[in-house]
Formats: sequence, C-alpha cells, structure tokens
Amino acid sequence: MKNRLKRLTSIIVILFGILSLRLSYLQLIRGARYARLSDRNRIRKIVLPAPRGRIYDRNGVLLADTRPSFTVTVIPTETNDSALTLLASLINLPFAELKRRLEPIVAFPSPVTIYRNADPTIVARIQENNFRLPGVLIRIDPVRNYPYHELYSHTIGHLGEVTEEELAKDSTYRRLDFVGRTGVEASYEKVLRGKDGYEFVEVDARGREIGPLAEKRPEPPVPGKDIYLTIDHRLQKLADELTKSYDRAAVLGISVKNGAIICLLSRPQFDPNIFFSTINPSFWKNLVNNPSKPFYNRAISSGYPPGSTFKPVVALAALKDRIVTPATTLLPCTGTFRYGNRTFKCWSTHGTLNLLGAIEQSCNVYFYQLGLRLSIDSLTEFCRRLGLGKRTGIDIPGESPGNLPSREYLDRRYGKGKWTRGTMLNFAIGQGEIMLTPLQLATLYCCIANEGYYYRPFLVSRIDSAGIRVKSTQPTRIDVSINKQDIVQVKKALTRVVQFGTGRAARHSEITIAGKTGTAQNPPRADHAWFVGYAPAEAPEVVFAVLVENAGHGGTVAAPIVGELIRAYFSSYDE
Repeated sequence: MKNRLKRLTSIIVILFGILSLRLSYLQLIRGARYARLSDRNRIRKIVLPAPRGRIYDRNGVLLADTRPSFTVTVIPTETNDSALTLLASLINLPFAELKRRLEPIVAFPSPVTIYRNADPTIVARIQENNFRLPGVLIRIDPVRNYPYHELYSHTIGHLGEVTEEELAKDSTYRRLDFVGRTGVEASYEKVLRGKDGYEFVEVDARGREIGPLAEKRPEPPVPGKDIYLTIDHRLQKLADELTKSYDRAAVLGISVKNGAIICLLSRPQFDPNIFFSTINPSFWKNLVNNPSKPFYNRAISSGYPPGSTFKPVVALAALKDRIVTPATTLLPCTGTFRYGNRTFKCWSTHGTLNLLGAIEQSCNVYFYQLGLRLSIDSLTEFCRRLGLGKRTGIDIPGESPGNLPSREYLDRRYGKGKWTRGTMLNFAIGQGEIMLTPLQLATLYCCIANEGYYYRPFLVSRIDSAGIRVKSTQPTRIDVSINKQDIVQVKKALTRVVQFGTGRAARHSEITIAGKTGTAQNPPRADHAWFVGYAPAEAPEVVFAVLVENAGHGGTVAAPIVGELIRAYFSSYDE
C-alpha cells in the first residue's frame, strides 16, 4: 500500500513539475509572443485614410477636393465563406474576386478595404443583413471630388486604382488605393497624396468594438499638400463654352511674361468622377471606343500640321539666311504655282507681294517660292533653335515632341536621295510631315512676342501645407538667337494679319491683337482650323492657340475664339 502511495505521489510530483516547466516556458520564454497574439484578438488597428490635397486655380477657386464616402471593409479573421458569399451578392462583386482580394491577408485581424464609394443602396443592404455578415464593417473615408466634372479632365487629370505592380514597388500603398494617372494628379502624386493615420480600438470576443484603447496613442492622418494652378477658371469656362459646338478641339493660353499656363482645354472631355463608382460596362465601352478619344489630351499630346501658322518661322529662317528682305517681291500670285508636273494652289489671287504682305495675306505662292530657296538643313536647324521638334517640358505627363522632318528623317522615310526639293514646298506652308502640338505653337509665338526668348510652360504655381507656402515655381527663361530686326518686321506683319488680313475676325476695338491663321489640310477629311495670337501687339502679355479639327478655315473658325478669349483676359485683368 505504501509503495502504491509513493508511486502515486511521485507521478503527481512529476506531473506538477511538467506543468510548472510548461507554465514557465509559456510565461517566461514565450510570454511576449502570446501577449501579442492576445492583443491581436483584443485590439483592432483601424487605418485612417489621408484626404488628398486640394487643387485651386490661380485666384483660389476650388477645382478638386475630397468628400466623404462609404467604404465596405472585411476583417478576414472574423468572417466566413457564408458571409462572404452574401456580401459578394450585395455589392455585385464576383465571389472569386472578393476571395482574391482577401487571399493574401486571410490572417489579418484589421479591416481590409473591399469596396470603395458604395452608394447608399448598397450600404442599406449591408446594414439590413448585418447579423449575417460577421467581420463586415462600413467605414466613412475621403474620396476625390471634381466639382466641375469634365472641365479639367485633361488639366488636373484623373485617378485610378493602384495596380499589383505599383503595390509591389511601394508598400505604403494599400489595395484599392487611388493614384494619379494623368495631368497634375499624376505628376504631383507624392505631393497630393498625404500620409494615412491609424487608431486602435478594443473589441470583445465577438469582434464588437468596445472603445478606443487608452494605452495606444492614435496617429492622425496627414492631409496631402494643396496645389495652386496657374489656370484662370474664368478663361477655362469661356474656352469650354466657345468650343462646345465642335467635336474635337484644343485651346491653350500662356503668359508671355513667365510661361504660366492660364488655359488648357481639350475636347472631347470626360468626367473624372466616374472612376470612384461602379461604371456601367456599356457606358465604359462607348467611352473607350469613342473615335474622338476623350482621354486624349489634344493640347499637349496631339501633333498637327501647323498650316500657315508656320509661315512666320519660314520667313524668319529666310531673313536669317539673307535669302530675302522684308521688301523682297517674288513672282506674282495668280492663284496657282507650277513645280515640275504638279500644280500647287493658293487660297486666293494676291498679285505681287513682299514678304510682310505675304504673311499678312497668307499667300501660299510666295512661300512656295521661299521654300525652294531654303535648304532643309537650314530650316531644320532654325526650328530646333526655336524649341520645335522636342517637348517643351510642361509639368504634366503625356506631352508629344511633335515631328520636325530633317534630311535624315526624309532619307529614312523615302530612301536616301529619293525625295526632291519639291518637299520644301509643303514644308514652307506648314504641311507635309511637320507636326506641332498647340502647346508648341503657343510657346513659339511667345518667343516671337518676346523678340527672342520664351519661358518653359508650367501649370503649378505654388504648393501649400496647412496654409503655409512650401514651394513656388520659378520661371525658366530660354533665350533664342534671332536677329531682333528680323523678328520686329515679322511682328509688324502679324499685327497686320489681324488688322487687314486673314485674321480680321479676331480684331478688338481697344486692344491691338497680332497673330496668324492656319488652315491645315487633312485629307480625306475637312481641314483643321488654327489661330495663334498674342496681345497687346505693342507689349505682349498673353498668347492663345486654338485648334479645331476638321472645321474649315482658321480665320473663320479659330480666330474669333482667340479674339473672345483675349477680350475676356483683359476684362478680368482690369477688374
């Protein structure tokens, strides 16, 4: 009996020893780990998304801000497949897609964003089925808002959901976050984005929130910085109104004095707010398949033959090479010009003109003859000096360098020695392979207006943080070597274009406007209409370039638009 009692006592002592060792191991060696696991069950970390920085025009008009929206989140450790199946049907999201979004983080104890910008109907459905949806929460988050909808779709740009590649490159982004895709939103993403905050709440065994956790201090979100654009909202609205009857157009206004963009419009447009809600598939299909390409920024991305707006450049190149003087007359214009076996046309019969008169009346025959006297190498070199054939460096993405055909380009395209000097007839009137963007033409005319220099164009004037200016854009001046007397003569001709020539539709009774019309051929469709002008002619302050696709004559269509914009600009300035 005594032996049995001893054995029982020994077994009990051994068991208590084992238990004590196990408790010591769990408490002393693994205690910190299990404390963390306990906290994960008791404590929930809530991400507080940072509001995106606001965007204003030059006068403080709010162009982009944030608004509150409903976000559907799921806590992976507190839900189940039955709840997820129901949730997928309520938010019209395929179950497989819902599981895919949760798959990499199934053991995550904090809310994971599943569906942003949910409309009130979806929120009501989820609340009605709340008892069947464990681990599903509704959160109020900031979402981007564009109060003027389409008006700034190509200037401010739009946002899109972060991609898997972007998530892999930058761990500070979360799934379903929005990032800048085009315009100012893209080029200033890091400035506008801000920094997310977080807070900790205590939950019970059922996952219900008890309240804030006192021992863990929350970190508030840091809003993105605010941006002030150089855009004048009043002029932007007017440009939109003046071009609303045309399917495809571009308007660009730029300050001669510093390169600030005061107006940038491309038509057709789109509403960037559509990316924050569920898009109807048929609507999206019609949008992306629209032959007019509403996502395409024609003001900076699309190259066009400049037509007669290029003639001042040809004139300056000829004056530089001393091929002509301002008073030089060539063979009179009879309405046609014969070269080889081809007949080249002029839009009218002008008779005998000198160089300045040929610019004023936009006489093709005069410039055909001028083109034959110029060499391709000399013209190309001069154009490059003016900044053509390359990007201007504007501070938004998507700019095209256009196309400036050189001897090397023509050899590649047609074969070495297989193109003739007849090519220069087209180049001399801004046709053929020469392609310029509205931004490039506006910058070119800034150089003419300033008599030999221009400023790199820019859209953002300053960046503010909590109302304090942290950065201002400093204009970058670019000097061009041009004989000042030559450019003064060409400016006289551009003033006469509006007073007496093809640009009379842009005239203003009190402000002297200078500029040039352009009617660029676009076979087999109708011609493109151009006008580029600056004012006042005697002391230029602003340049406007207008391009209307397939609209006909520049003097009829584009010149009146520039005239109205210049009137509005000086009216606003006076006020």
